[in-house]
Amino acid sequence: MADLVVELLVVEDCPHTEQARADLQNALRKGIIEVPIQLIFVSSLEDAAFLDFHGSPTIRVNGQDVVPDPGLPVGLACRLYRDGAGQVLGSPPIEAIRAAIDAARRGKLEAFQREEAAKVAAFAREAEAAEASAGSEDVPREG
Repeated sequence: MADLVVELLVVEDCPHTEQARADLQNALRKGIIEVPIQLIFVSSLEDAAFLDFHGSPTIRVNGQDVVPDPGLPVGLACRLYRDGAGQVLGSPPIEAIRAAIDAARRGKLEAFQREEAAKVAAFAREAEAAEASAGSEDVPREG
């Protein structure tokens, strides 16, 4: 989807950047349209606060953290994750990345389908109104 925005936020020299990027690229390959990954280096606490950055690496899809954890403080520290089996990971679990991308794509598809259905319904109403208007003009008038 062209409207999919994918960000990888990291601190410089983060040892998990390449793993996070590889997992993200792997998850994105599922789609038909290539989606660029915006690599964002966070270098100060001011930037971290502005970006609501809770540690490196962080992956966001359409502005949403793929592993939201509102309890994490803003900062330039390493961020640790847990997979479904509870194992500690240095980057977001691939399942969480895939789920976030799939949800974003599904949301875009559903929005497109709603827009198209609304267009069809509006066209049908206009056609009905035009038919009703034309039908009333064909009625012979007594005079």
